Amino acid sequence: MAIAHNKLYLGITGTALCENPSQEKTFGDQDMELLPRRRRGTKSICANINVQNKSANIDNKVRRIGPHIEIFQVFQERKKHKITKKTVKMITVMQAYIRGWLERKRFQRVMTKALYHGPNLGAVIKMYHRLMHRVKYRLGLWRTRQIVNFAELEEWMDRKKFYEIMFAKREYWQGLERSKLLKYFNDCGHFPTQQQIDKVWDLVHREDTVKYSEIIKKSNAIEMLFTLYPPQGAHVHSNVQVRSTWLRPIVNGEEGYKYIVNGHPILKRANIQIVGKLVSRSMRDRKMRQHYYHEK
Repeated sequence: MAIAHNKLYLGITGTALCENPSQEKTFGDQDMELLPRRRRGTKSICANINVQNKSANIDNKVRRIGPHIEIFQVFQERKKHKITKKTVKMITVMQAYIRGWLERKRFQRVMTKALYHGPNLGAVIKMYHRLMHRVKYRLGLWRTRQIVNFAELEEWMDRKKFYEIMFAKREYWQGLERSKLLKYFNDCGHFPTQQQIDKVWDLVHREDTVKYSEIIKKSNAIEMLFTLYPPQGAHVHSNVQVRSTWLRPIVNGEEGYKYIVNGHPILKRANIQIVGKLVSRSMRDRKMRQHYYHEK
């Protein structure tokens, strides 16, 4: 019965010999010849099952991990959203709500800052209009019409307050000495030359009594700054008063000389050989042009 039972067990479950090798002792002599053949068959079945299990586990890992998100987005079909009139109306209403909220906040901020410069917002706007008119007239701009823009007005008020604070630090008795104007401009973050300051002095001081004075008042000093460096509301696209030079470069409307003075870490020491070649080449080209024009 043990032999028949084991034969039946072997016939039904081919993995029995792999899992229970101790049962091989119960076979008789007649079945010993068939044992190696059946063992080879069961070993191949076990190997196939193991390979299938490994491949199934790898497939599961690949499905679980998936491709990279960027590769997936490239090969994935994008669903095009239909833009209807209702969607456009919703977007327009949302943008109008956000813009209105931002403008109201800006208006409240301008109202608060205006109290520092005058009794109310109307008086400050009139002061702003008169200053813009004078700045444009001095720079040769004939279109002096001014439209109030809260962003430009706020920028002018911030600069004016900063200039007044810097002036109060250097003010002595009735005003500031003319010889200290250069240091005052440097305190305000501007680095003009003495020649530019003298030129703006003549533009601002038209009367002889004030023109030859050695003491400058706060209002005139601030107006000199706004004439030399016009605010955004003046819309001066090409400032003739301040130009970019080798020693005082201007990059995107910002003076680069302040980085040289303050020793900004972004600056690097230049190679003197490269600088010498550049200067000598420019001098040679200028002399060649002058010689060519004289021959003509």
